[in-house]
Formats: sequence, C-alpha cells, structure tokens
Amino acid sequence: MFNKIITGFFIMLCGLMISPITNAQTIEDKTWLSVYLGHHEVDVDGYSEMGKFNVPRDVGGGISIQRYLNDSFDANFGIYLGRVDHEYNNSFSRYMVNTNLTARYKFANGYIIEKESTVRPYLLAGLGFSRYAEGSSPNNLPKVSSMQIPLGAGFEIPLSDNVSVDINSTYNSTFTDEIDGADFDDQNNDHVLIHTIGLKLRLGSVEDTDNDGIRDSRDECVNEMGTPATNGCPDRDGDNVIDSKDRCPNQAGLVEFAGCPDTDADGIVDYEDMCPNIAGLAKFKGCVDSDSDSVADNNDECPNVAGTVSTKGCPDSDGDRIIDSKDVCPNKSGTIQNDGCPVVSDEINKEVTLIFNNIYFATDEAAIHESSMKSLDKLYNILNDDTDLKLKVSGHADSRDDKEYNMKLSKERAQSVKSYLVHKGISSSRITTEGYGETKPIASNASKDGKTRNRRVELKLSYN
Repeated sequence: MFNKIITGFFIMLCGLMISPITNAQTIEDKTWLSVYLGHHEVDVDGYSEMGKFNVPRDVGGGISIQRYLNDSFDANFGIYLGRVDHEYNNSFSRYMVNTNLTARYKFANGYIIEKESTVRPYLLAGLGFSRYAEGSSPNNLPKVSSMQIPLGAGFEIPLSDNVSVDINSTYNSTFTDEIDGADFDDQNNDHVLIHTIGLKLRLGSVEDTDNDGIRDSRDECVNEMGTPATNGCPDRDGDNVIDSKDRCPNQAGLVEFAGCPDTDADGIVDYEDMCPNIAGLAKFKGCVDSDSDSVADNNDECPNVAGTVSTKGCPDSDGDRIIDSKDVCPNKSGTIQNDGCPVVSDEINKEVTLIFNNIYFATDEAAIHESSMKSLDKLYNILNDDTDLKLKVSGHADSRDDKEYNMKLSKERAQSVKSYLVHKGISSSRITTEGYGETKPIASNASKDGKTRNRRVELKLSYN
C-alpha cells in the first residue's frame, strides 16, 4: 500500500514540475505550510527497521509550519503521525505523535549556491517531543513520552511562486528506551528515522504593489508597472532598456547605446549620426565620403568628384578657390571678380592701348592701313606668348554714311584685324569680333577730328 501511495505522489510531483520555477522562500514569503506523506523506521531493543522501505505499515503523514528568518535560516515546527511496531511478532505496536521544532540551514542563500537554484538543499537540527500511545497489540503497554534531538537533511524543488516540493529525512534520537516496552540489549535509547515528501504551500498573497505580475522582491520598480524582461521596470519602447536608463525611451534601441537606435548599424547612435539612414564613419559623424576627398557627402557639393575642403568638396584644379564648374579658367588661377580667370597685367593693357590707338583704316574701307601693321605685329606677339589670352575686337564708324552702311563697315574692320592675326598663326577660336557702327562714338562727329577718332577698332584682352 505504501509503495502505491508513494508512486502516486511522485507522479503528481512530476506533473507539477512542468510549472515554471520561481522564487524560494524570502523575506516577502515569511510563512509556509507543508503537507507531507512519510515512511518511518524504528531502532529498538533487538529489532531495527533502518533502511527497510518495504514495510508497508510504517506509513505516516504530517503537517508543518515554516517561518523565514533570513536568507540562510528558516524555523520549522512540524507534527508527524504514524504507527511503530514489530513487523514480525507483534511484540509491540504504538501510535506515534512526533513533534519537532527545528532550524533549517539553506544552502541556496546566495553565498553557497544561487537563491534561484532549481534544487535547494538544506540541513536541519533542533529539539522535539514525541508521544507513543497504545497500539493494536499488546494494548497494555504504558504510554511513553520523550524528548528527542532531530537531525536531518533535505531539499526543496520550487514549482511556482506558491508551491514547492519538500523532501527530507530526519533522524530522531530519543531520550527513552521504552518505545517497544522492552530492554533486551545494551542500547541506551530507541530511535526513529522519518522520511517525508510533501508539498510546501505559501500562506498569504504575493506582494505586488504596482500590479504588474512581478512580486516586489524581484521588482526593481515596485511603484511602476513593468515587464519580467526588465525586472518589473517600465520599458515603453520594448527594447529591454528600462525607461529610467533609456536615453531614447520612446524609440526602440540597443543596450550598448543606452536604448537609442542606430538605424544604419554603423556603430554611431542616431542622435549623433548626421546621416542616420546611411552607414558611414565616425570621423564624418556617421556619413560617407564617396569620392574620398575628406568631405562627407552631406557637406560635399560634388560628392562624386574629389575636391578640397575649402571648396566644399568640389574640384579646383588651379587652386584659386573657385570650383572648376564655375571657373571660366579652371587651369589658371584667377579671381572671383574675373570668374576665376587671371587679370591681364597693367603693362600688357598699356601696350594694347597703344596698339589700338595706332590702327588706322582708309575712309569708307575695311582694309588696314599699312602703317598699322607694326602695331598689329606687337599684338600678335602678345597673343603668341600667352596662349591662354583671348582677344575681343570691336569695330566702330563715324556718322558720315547711313547707319546700315556704318554697321557693316565696323564689322568688316573688326574682321580685318582678326584675319590678319589668324593669318599670322593665332587660333580663330581665341578671337571674337563685334561691329557697333556709329552707335558708340567717343567724340563728336561734327568735326573732322572727332570723326577720325570715332573710326576706330578697340582691343580687349582677357582670359575669359
């Protein structure tokens, strides 16, 4: 019968053990009630059952109250009921009431093993009192009472916040030799060994101040609702970083960035990343430098062409701080005022002024006067010496004839100068011509001298 009971009890325990394992008895869970089944063995005069589990009548049960003292010790008061007898000759049979007050030393105290261990062993010792009354036979034995010293060991297996399995063995060393009513040997006292297995039930409810399903002893934020993953603290964005330590509590992020996101996974947190959606480098504050010119793309006006820092990432071939795309003379250093081209020197400008003051044309003709050839040769030399120079030739006329004729004549005179220089070897692409007729006089056409001055060709050298 005993074997069937124990087998059934173990099946029940195995079923319960699929429940999640949680806290052991703590300062919050001060009082527990244990209900258990047991098997007891006696060692009396001339007869010992020690170690014999096949004695079906040596079955008992009991109840105990356990009180938390600290992380290492609990106090326990228990009552165990059973019958002790001689299994073979019925020389004695008594009903036993065994009471013990013991202290348990818990190994799962955080010092020896973890408090949350799956199996939590303990040792026990204390002081007890037992009463042995008449049994079935013989029924004339006197009642016996005795103090005892209980020593034992056991372990608990927590099944939930409210239930644990408790298994132990306790050796009760009594102060009497009269349990069996006989004194057949030199043994001073009789002894009882009790093995129990039972369920330990927490009395009272778990303290959960914020009603988040996490007991206060495990809740690091007892007044704020949280989750088990964050030990009871709130985590609004669900990134497992509690709000009080989350620099970005409304954006799911990473633990290594104190709860802030790194969208492009470049190792630079978004709030410090100037390009949070493109993986970049720390030296560019999270941005890339596609053309490797040390100017990040977000600040680079020419992100696909290597440039300089001073020109915001755009190329400046001549180093005049005017980007090539806006520099009319990208290979020759110039000024902003001159669109990136150099300024023609004062010396050359003076020489050109003398040249165009000495270019003459016959009246009503586009042919250059022979006396002007020497001046034009000087102009050729200037252009030939500096191949970046360009020339604009502007033709003008006096008001002697009608406007259409004067316009035509001024254009032909400008073209005559160009033709002479091209014939000498200057590229035609370097020379532009324009005719203005009588529209831009520099003197009065009322006098002969004024008309002479208005019949002119103006020369302008530039690099653009």
